[in-house]
Amino acid sequence: MLAFINGILREKYEGIAVIECGGLGYEVILTNSAFCNLPSEDEQVKLPTYLLIREDEWLIFGFSSVEEKSLFLQLITVSGVGAKTAIQILSGVKQSDLVNSIVSGDSHLISTVKGIGKKTAERIVLELKDKLNPYEYVLPLFEQREESDPTAIEDAVLVLTSLGINKHQATQLARKVADPTDNAEQIVAKALRNMS
Repeated sequence: MLAFINGILREKYEGIAVIECGGLGYEVILTNSAFCNLPSEDEQVKLPTYLLIREDEWLIFGFSSVEEKSLFLQLITVSGVGAKTAIQILSGVKQSDLVNSIVSGDSHLISTVKGIGKKTAERIVLELKDKLNPYEYVLPLFEQREESDPTAIEDAVLVLTSLGINKHQATQLARKVADPTDNAEQIVAKALRNMS
């Protein structure tokens, strides 16, 4: 419905950006990472967005990346987790740590976010544990590094270590399960299955 907004940043304050686009100023509620990555005022900005339409208000939420937006969309499918709660979670926990805690079944980290109770955190883990593909959310965080031709095993090891597995174990596991034609995503999936 509103996949992104591309315009001039006119104001930014307390997790909000006002972006001028087509002569209108859109107020966008941002995650902490999106807010921290904003350019200076009066500069061009493009953000992935989500439009929430309610009977009494229209809200636009903005994200630092397509992956962060995708994680937000997963969070709001959980019973009892609304858009503002999902933004609060994404702002309170690093993306890779959040994915790691959900995939590993550990709700403690999520429950440390202000306003998120133990039961809500447990429900998030229960409902999303088998739905999240860690490769989809974590690997893009590493794709901007300046290495020239990383191999699939190296990428898989990066994802596995970001999920809390020590590097030595992740390397051994990736090498053990990898077939010559596997890409990093396939190696990570095999490694996680092999651990359980």
